Amino acid sequence: MYLESFKTTLKQKLSGSLFSVSDVKQINRRAKEYLHRLSKSGEVQRIHQGWYYIPKKQDVWEFLAKDKNFKVLIKQTAASIWNYDFIHRNIYRLAVEDQSYKNAVEKFAKDMGWFFEVEYHKKIPYEYSKVDELFIESPESCIASCISEWAFTDAFATLYYKRSEIDFNKLRQLSRWRRISRTHLRVWTAIKYGCKLLNEQLGESMFEVRVSNLRQNDVKELIGEAVEAVIEFV
Repeated sequence: MYLESFKTTLKQKLSGSLFSVSDVKQINRRAKEYLHRLSKSGEVQRIHQGWYYIPKKQDVWEFLAKDKNFKVLIKQTAASIWNYDFIHRNIYRLAVEDQSYKNAVEKFAKDMGWFFEVEYHKKIPYEYSKVDELFIESPESCIASCISEWAFTDAFATLYYKRSEIDFNKLRQLSRWRRISRTHLRVWTAIKYGCKLLNEQLGESMFEVRVSNLRQNDVKELIGEAVEAVIEFV
């Protein structure tokens, strides 16, 4: 009787989400025992060290929306939302503040055949906002993050498609002191150079930034290719 009631409540509250023993102790103090029994019967799936999941047919985006644990979609995954999936990727990048959850969601994703890259931080270092049921790195933060990791096309596609909503003062603040990985080049310098190319190729002053040039040829070439890829689909 108590087990059935526990199972019903569990499904109502946590179907489609990962949950830990501590999450459900408030439902019943015998939660650990009940979860063990339900996992034996296959009604609950044990994922990793005290983490469970009620088997349910879901695609990756449904899981990300339904899962009740705090996480932020970041970098190229956030960019794919802001730039309408300009570059489709099957790798999903997340930031979390719970090491135990990080281990569980990585194991769960592997079991599901999904590719998750999960960063653990004591406090999420990226600016983010809630959109529907998801927390997503803001366009400005996302652009800076992508540029810093050489994901130039993701960044400039986001910059172009969200151009009317981008706060350039905020973008400058977020990128001014960041460097492109393995270089001494500032992210803001790269952004200004890309804006210059977009203005030139579109034949209009779409982005009001001071003209900026680059001396680092490999970065210059890759930003040029990224801008050309964006322009091709305008």
